[in-house]
Amino acid sequence: MDFVVAFFHHCAFATSSTHGSDAGVRAAVAPLFDEFSVDLALQGHNHQYERSNPIRFGRSSVQAPDGATVRPETDGTTYVCVGSGGRPRYGWQPNETDRYRGSTGPDSGVEVVSFQATGATTKIPDAVDWSQARYLDYAYVTVDVAPPPGPGQTTTMTLRTITDTGREIDRVVLERRAR
Repeated sequence: MDFVVAFFHHCAFATSSTHGSDAGVRAAVAPLFDEFSVDLALQGHNHQYERSNPIRFGRSSVQAPDGATVRPETDGTTYVCVGSGGRPRYGWQPNETDRYRGSTGPDSGVEVVSFQATGATTKIPDAVDWSQARYLDYAYVTVDVAPPPGPGQTTTMTLRTITDTGREIDRVVLERRAR
């Protein structure tokens, strides 16, 4: 086993104006992911694409812009919301913008103000320092794993985000020594 990948529905880390992060999911999974070195968390629910920097203890551990290589063993878990096939389209928080390769609009950066939802109507403000890539239209993620050439050597997992028109807008490589 080279990588540990978790799949779940409600987002532990997301900045959607509709749902934001689910505080209960975050409280349940993030400490476990830190403890057991989960490499990648794929989330759904929010109708958009969003990728985090690697996260440890609820905060960015390093910046991972488009094209970066992340080392989950030391950097933390990368969270990706891949709900970008859903309708209706959701929006971002006020003053937050799309952030992806090829975007021609303003860039609100990785630090935004969002919220954690604790119920149907309760929202706790959340100062986010991890929202690295965001896209509000249709997209999907491909995952390619290259096994290590030998025992104890490096293996990689490349995540590529592709729009419905076939354009790549985000890429990150997760790298670790084979377990």
